[in-house]
Amino acid sequence: MNEKTINNKFRGIGIGIITIIILSFSWYLIERFSYSKELPFYSVASDNEKTLTIGIIGDSWVSGGKLDSLLQNGLLVKGYKNKILSSGQPGAKSNIIYQNLFEAKENLHSSKFIIENRPDYCIIIAGVNDAASQIGGKFYSYHMSLIIKTLLHYKIKPIIVSCPEFGINESINQMNVLSKRRNIISAYFNNNGEIDNIKTYRKILAEELYSENLIDSVILIEFGNVCSDYNKCPELYINPSHLSKKGNKILCQVITNKLIAEINGH
Repeated sequence: MNEKTINNKFRGIGIGIITIIILSFSWYLIERFSYSKELPFYSVASDNEKTLTIGIIGDSWVSGGKLDSLLQNGLLVKGYKNKILSSGQPGAKSNIIYQNLFEAKENLHSSKFIIENRPDYCIIIAGVNDAASQIGGKFYSYHMSLIIKTLLHYKIKPIIVSCPEFGINESINQMNVLSKRRNIISAYFNNNGEIDNIKTYRKILAEELYSENLIDSVILIEFGNVCSDYNKCPELYINPSHLSKKGNKILCQVITNKLIAEINGH
């Protein structure tokens, strides 16, 4: 095999490797930033359950039923017999939380059963992973809007917890060098370089609710009533990205008070 043949062989291998890298990176970008398509509704049976039923969907803030007993007991103390159903997927962004409403029951994180149980209300807690990943406020608000429209289709009133306060700078600083750099670059393209984007995400969601005429169809929980600044209420957090037991208790108290006011027509 002459030198020219060898060089051509290595050149071909190099081009192949570069092509694979480009395709893999392109696929990664598509997966990371692609908006979910609007999924078709499915049929559910009518429900004659008279007990106040509340669903909770979201990310790791919901997973493991960490809010279930707190919310249930809070309502019981106020004289409201109730049933709580919850489904949370750790690490899930808003698009995944939306898609989980349509996933088959065999999927570990499917929340379809919540809709099938036809709760009176459904609490949505999302945004931490969207914000930390610097995915963009429009991405977050778009998928929150799809979640809301899905619940309303099934005559379930959405209770929206605004993008939660958390230690976003601290969370990003704890990431490995590659992930940290990736999120800083994403912030440049999606958030005008703003790392602490939580208030911006809330503002964009509010604008989406108004523009889609959804604001009067939801109950909005302002997270500022739990904690307005991560650095001013460290006792409410177990780490930069998650509430402590005390924080979860306060969150459930805020939700309970708002829900009872809604039930009583205040």
